[in-house]
Amino acid sequence: MKRIFGLLLLSVFALLISPVIQAQTPNEKITVNASDLTVDQLAKIKADAQVQELTKKLETYGNWVGVGGEIGTAVKEGLTAVVDVADKFGKTDVGKFTLVMVAWKVMGRDIVKIVLGLLFFFTFVITLILIYRRVVLPRKFMIENPGFWRYPKKYQIVETELDSEGVAWVTVVFVLAFLLSIWITYAVMF
Repeated sequence: MKRIFGLLLLSVFALLISPVIQAQTPNEKITVNASDLTVDQLAKIKADAQVQELTKKLETYGNWVGVGGEIGTAVKEGLTAVVDVADKFGKTDVGKFTLVMVAWKVMGRDIVKIVLGLLFFFTFVITLILIYRRVVLPRKFMIENPGFWRYPKKYQIVETELDSEGVAWVTVVFVLAFLLSIWITYAVMF
């Protein structure tokens, strides 16, 4: 019984002392209507709220700036390391071979297409020119050759068997063949 009475007395004493402890805490919040405050008090409360809000924003911005600076530093150091290693690797024989292989993998097919297209174009155009000269233009035949370094050599000019209308048609055909060669070259190259 003595024990129960002691516990009861201790509980009552704890309940009596707890409001005093709570009243002494500095972060006490009181709810008051805005109409009960003076204009100066209301302005001070609003200013304090704006200062607290601005402080929170500045802390958030400061954290983001810190993170951004750290990311920038990390990226800069990483890229510097990559550039240094790639530069050293590119100067070795294996590095040069690797660079050529990568370039061939990226551009090899295009280079082969361009070379084959240009080869076809020049071969076809030279062939067209030679055939056109033989068919349309007059030719010179040597009829007398006194020796290797001796002159005068005598030539005979042989005209073509085509009339002016035939020459015009042959020229049109050769121009169309030339345009066709440009089109085929373009198709091969690109």
